[in-house]
Amino acid sequence: MIKVRSVRVASRLRAPLLFQSFTRFGGIAPPAKSPLVPSLLSTRQPWSTLHLLLLSLSVPFSTVAANYGHGIMGVTRTLYAHTECAHACSQLLEGSQLTCATRLPGDTPEPPLTKRQLAAINPVEFSDYCPSDLRLPKREEWWEKNVAPASAGPWSPSLIPAISYDAALHQAREEIAKVGRGEQSLYTPNYNSWIFFEGYKGQDGRNAVGVAISTICIPLLFSFVRLLPGRPLWYSRLEIALQKPVIGRRHRSPMVGNVGLMPTRGQALYIAYILISQIFLSIFPILTVYPNDYWPDRQVMLMIGDRTGDLAMANFIAVFLFSSRNNILLWMTNWSHSTFLLLHRWISYCLIIEVSLHSLLLLIYYWSIREARQQELMWIWGIVGTMAFVLLWPASLLPVRQRAYEFFLAFHQIFSAIGLIGTFFHIYKFYKYDWGFEIWVYIGGIIWFLDRLVRLLRVLSNGIRTATVTALDSEAEYIQIDIDGVVSHGHVYLSFPTISWRFWENHPYSVLSASTGHVQQKTSLKAESDSDSSIEKKESESEGSSMVSGTDHHVPIQPRTTILLRSMKGLTKTLAARLLAAPADAGGQRRITLPVLVESSYHANPAMHDLVHCSTLLCIAGGVGVTAVLPIMRSFEGAKIRLAWGMRNECLIPVVEPQLRELRRNPAVHIETRVGERLQLLDLLKEEVEKEGEGALGIVVCGPTGMADEVRYAVAELAFKVKRAVIFVDEAFSW
Repeated sequence: MIKVRSVRVASRLRAPLLFQSFTRFGGIAPPAKSPLVPSLLSTRQPWSTLHLLLLSLSVPFSTVAANYGHGIMGVTRTLYAHTECAHACSQLLEGSQLTCATRLPGDTPEPPLTKRQLAAINPVEFSDYCPSDLRLPKREEWWEKNVAPASAGPWSPSLIPAISYDAALHQAREEIAKVGRGEQSLYTPNYNSWIFFEGYKGQDGRNAVGVAISTICIPLLFSFVRLLPGRPLWYSRLEIALQKPVIGRRHRSPMVGNVGLMPTRGQALYIAYILISQIFLSIFPILTVYPNDYWPDRQVMLMIGDRTGDLAMANFIAVFLFSSRNNILLWMTNWSHSTFLLLHRWISYCLIIEVSLHSLLLLIYYWSIREARQQELMWIWGIVGTMAFVLLWPASLLPVRQRAYEFFLAFHQIFSAIGLIGTFFHIYKFYKYDWGFEIWVYIGGIIWFLDRLVRLLRVLSNGIRTATVTALDSEAEYIQIDIDGVVSHGHVYLSFPTISWRFWENHPYSVLSASTGHVQQKTSLKAESDSDSSIEKKESESEGSSMVSGTDHHVPIQPRTTILLRSMKGLTKTLAARLLAAPADAGGQRRITLPVLVESSYHANPAMHDLVHCSTLLCIAGGVGVTAVLPIMRSFEGAKIRLAWGMRNECLIPVVEPQLRELRRNPAVHIETRVGERLQLLDLLKEEVEKEGEGALGIVVCGPTGMADEVRYAVAELAFKVKRAVIFVDEAFSW
């Protein structure tokens, strides 16, 4: 006897094995090199022909291999191509027996199918149940592509039934006329099961695609507003209002209790969209179908459990893209890297919660069969992926990033990779490549890989260089790094492979100046700048660009990138210790040389481009933050510019003085410095805001987090009293 069996829908409809051996009945050609197998005896039992024909008619729609299209389920791929009716018929054959010429090992001497049992399988004549719009050509296509694979393995052009669907159906009708009809009550619950499964899985895919696309496109849509001609006053006031913190006055400074960073109002709107949309799409639309053979109850639990898994995978795109240094959205929007990192964390929170809900709800749903399931590789890899993502949360909190930044980086990279790999094998061990879920993993992995590839290419383009590290004061609180042979702008990532066994680690630093290799008179070379303020390292870092001038002839000089930083923790503390251990030279300075790998260049805050609308520029700098505003000042030679620079130690002045001297030649530039005293920020801002003038007023701040937050809040309060547009730029980012 051959036992006809199919796998229930509840086990995700893995391709049902309707025959334990391949049969040549019906003219289905066996694959090449196929071993001889038993054949069915249609002559000994009159019902055998009918049984096999009805069985064959149900095969085209009873296998998961029959899902059609490519891509994401519910969008460009469908499970059954609207043939749930035939799937329902095929399920009624479960447990049937056929008489065979040869027995296989393990066969039991069970009696052949009785007439009563036959009546139960009559509804598989899906031509009577499937809608009329499922036309014959479509049925023929399914017949040709699935009837043989269901019996003999994966489909190939050589596996084509010798008997057509129409001919098989004709023969089946003749036999059905002899034995009678089946009961509708046996068909409906099966049909509802397939309708439910197709419906909610397709909606899961559409919800996931909606989340992925909207998460990426919203930054683009809001950034396109800046392309409006001119600088409307209403838009300027709206933008300033959105840059104010949601609660309180802190944005770059950690909140009370050091629990994290307070987002701005604009960032909060995007975060609110993320949370609301993902909660809504995790639940809705709700689809329930009764009576239902395979999901008689708890359908909503199953649906939400599966849907949260789909949404979590859809978040891979934004999570990996927003965290990458080479994020293409940095070039396409005016959103800063700091903003994308903040959003990366919030989307990651959603991902972790959704992964946890996916695992918890399905564990509850399948609790009765958990002992069998926990032995499956699919189940094991799901646990691996879930635990990897969940452990990322506590290891990424702000206190951890502040106190153990290197640990955070290593842990973050390793467990993110484990989570991605675990997700892939969780999918593959259950669905193979039949459902399209692996596409989300591919996209996330490709983004991660391309970002690392571009990083490597940036390093290789500069090669191994020598860095001259100089202490600017007796305690090495301020450090200058000169790298010959490299021209960089914005900020760079440096790796010093000889000062730590973790040679692969690199850290961001802002460029003070960059010499291009020659001096040219009466020509201003503008270079963008950026300032990186790392919350974890508590550093204020800034950058600038060279201002080269001379006659029309070129005076060759050595290309050089200069970086000015303040030592605090981590790598900068190690550099300071090395300097203090080095002997002082004849001039009393401590200087060391180290091999360095340079990953450059990363450009400035995209919001800097909005300053082209300004006729007046106010730059406020604290400490080494002055180097971030110097290239901006040089770029706006036709504007009225005011620089207010406060510092604790005057050792910075000799380093920056050559550039300040060049700027003072412009009568429209006013520079004031304060050593050892606080800048009167509110008075400065009021004075500039109250001045009459044409064009927009640009306000740029770069310095300690407290100073930047104070300026941000004051600008938001004063901007509505100004009758011209105000553009505010906080030239810093935090991790």
